[in-house]
Amino acid sequence: MGLDEYRRKRREDATNEPFGEPTAPPGQTLSGAFVVHLHDATRKHYDVRVEVAGVLASFAVPHGPSLGPLDKRLAIRTEDHPLEYIDFEGVIPDGQYGAGPMIAWDRGVVDYLEGPAEEELARGKLDMMLHGHKLRGRFALVRTKGRPGEASSKQEPWLLIKKADAYADADRDVTALEPRSVLSGMRVDELARRDELAAALERDARAAGAEQAAGLLDPGRSAVELATWTAASGAPADAVFDPRLDGVRVLATRDGEVVRLLAPRADGVVDEVDAFYPEVVRALRATCADRVAIDGHIVAFDRSGHPSLELLAKRVGLVAAGEPHRAAVTCPVALIADDLLRLGDADLRPVPLEARRRIACALLPPKGLVRAEAPLEGPLPAILAFCKEHGIDGVIAKPRRSPYPARRGGAAWSFVESGAPARPRATVDHSAAHARQALRRVTVTNRSKLFWPELGYTKGDLCDYYASVADTLLPYLADRPVILVRYPDGIDGKSFFQWNVPVGMPAWVRTLTLDEASEEPGAPASVSPASRRSRPAPKPGKRGFLVDDRSTLLYIANLACIPIHVLACRAGSLDRADFFTIDFDLKQSTLAHAVTLARTLRELLDAIGLPGFPKTSGQSGLHVLVPLGDGAHTFDTARSLADVLGRLLVERHPDIATMERVVSKRGARVYVDTGQTGASRAIAAPYSVRAVARATVSTPLSWDEALSGDLDPAAFDLRTVPDRIAELGDPMRPLLTLAPDVPAAIAKLSDIVTHLR
Repeated sequence: MGLDEYRRKRREDATNEPFGEPTAPPGQTLSGAFVVHLHDATRKHYDVRVEVAGVLASFAVPHGPSLGPLDKRLAIRTEDHPLEYIDFEGVIPDGQYGAGPMIAWDRGVVDYLEGPAEEELARGKLDMMLHGHKLRGRFALVRTKGRPGEASSKQEPWLLIKKADAYADADRDVTALEPRSVLSGMRVDELARRDELAAALERDARAAGAEQAAGLLDPGRSAVELATWTAASGAPADAVFDPRLDGVRVLATRDGEVVRLLAPRADGVVDEVDAFYPEVVRALRATCADRVAIDGHIVAFDRSGHPSLELLAKRVGLVAAGEPHRAAVTCPVALIADDLLRLGDADLRPVPLEARRRIACALLPPKGLVRAEAPLEGPLPAILAFCKEHGIDGVIAKPRRSPYPARRGGAAWSFVESGAPARPRATVDHSAAHARQALRRVTVTNRSKLFWPELGYTKGDLCDYYASVADTLLPYLADRPVILVRYPDGIDGKSFFQWNVPVGMPAWVRTLTLDEASEEPGAPASVSPASRRSRPAPKPGKRGFLVDDRSTLLYIANLACIPIHVLACRAGSLDRADFFTIDFDLKQSTLAHAVTLARTLRELLDAIGLPGFPKTSGQSGLHVLVPLGDGAHTFDTARSLADVLGRLLVERHPDIATMERVVSKRGARVYVDTGQTGASRAIAAPYSVRAVARATVSTPLSWDEALSGDLDPAAFDLRTVPDRIAELGDPMRPLLTLAPDVPAAIAKLSDIVTHLR
């Protein structure tokens, strides 16, 4: 079926749903991922989605799955969904297709039992084994009438059937008994009020004795408390018990969108392992709490649901080899939360254990990618016998009313052996240099897709360009918010601003929330081929990228981000400008006039002691960037400097320059645009490709080049600029380090204005 129907029904610039492409060739799906969404749209229903040929074949199930082997649930075939939908959960905006909240009610791995899924789907019967958090065992999807293609997908009825096996249970209404998401832990009716839920949990924590926390636990200096080992007779009388599962101990922290998984080793070294477990990172980002710290274990489960260190070691190798999806399918993992240390601004370490676990169970689901369950209670001998029978080597005993143990001390926790036979234990090594280097490998997809029809340039050409200029481009992007415009079908297709980072983003990509930016009048919300000259402006509360390294640059290029726009600020000071821009816009004028104005601007800058650095806009105009230093100046100061300089240019050249914003009133004059400096304004980055027919690049120039009579901006494109850099270097590089005397420049500029009066 493909993804054409999916895309036709949705607007990429308006929905928060993912947009991807098939990720595998057809005819090879013997196992894959599955997800069951609970969707409260026009009518509440479930959507069963199973991986087939690199997409998710989707079926709307009005009454949801059943564990009863005699139940046959109607399942209407709908449009295929991109594989990234495995990780999707959210409230689809009003006015969009499928508007309403949607949770990931279950997800896991599917094995096809009668050959490749492509063949089974065409035949009209998918016989499959589900290994989910809630749905396990044999299921079948069976087409009830007709052949595929005879009717629209909306009219193609199938049946979802649970086969009789050990997991079948006709008396258990799994949808009613287990309503929570396996991703966020929320019910579908709670999704739209996540902040309210988080606040209520924090109030609960404070009522239980939590203290005000000065900041998020510093995972660089705070190690996870390891349980001490004592004999069974040393277990406290009021203890509760956690089975010690084979896994990797981690301190998991979330601070906004930044998630870290830190694994302390026996030698005291702490490995940062979040890149090995991207689905755990995404689940932590989905919880209602923006700040959280968890003491837990990463555990891999085999097809029978048993913990396996061998699988965990295999998974690390697969991720390191650049196969994260295969790793997730063959070696699924979960973070088992043993303790909750931090929630919002509440430090829970002084809180009694039983209250900490109660709050953890309210925050996290009992089944899911990040889960919490009540500890075991009861006679210790019976618990140890159970552990021995299941090959678990023991339990950790914890006094139910104890605070979290002090770092590296105390015997508040104890390890009690079960007597299970000793067995060889696999080593899970996250620290190998080759593994860590391979984690950030990006595979470019659909390299041959045509992006510039007139030139024959492809998506692969775009990605190759950004890879070739990365060393020169990255200093202009590092630690700076960027705004991206995606063109998944090339410059003549639909395009949209990537305000938020997409579903399925790798854990190693840095992001930030643009809370401090305020939208200015005229800032567009989307861009289309008819309006692609609009200026991008970040919206408050949206998440943006930080493109600090080659892998992230290639990742966004692979998302079909053609232009890269930067803000005039750094991530740590979003309210401060470190440069301003004057843009000579030639919509109805000539390049010769822009060069004249640039020459006068350089003279003015020289007179007041400010350097300036010209570049082509990448379209027809010129930009001049003026450094302000390390972000010590407000956007008001930067904008005022730009405005005064712009007015001086217009006064000196009224016949060829204007600051009139209404296009029809400009005549044949150059528009001197000083409005590209502001907390919500962005410009094309130096060396950014532009989405125009000639694939031109916004290219830094020397002043001699900019003011020459033979400047041709069209000569700088994604094929010529890499050679130019190799030959001439980067004339704009001093922009990043110069710190001019801005107060002195303002005083001199004031004198110039005064003399004009």
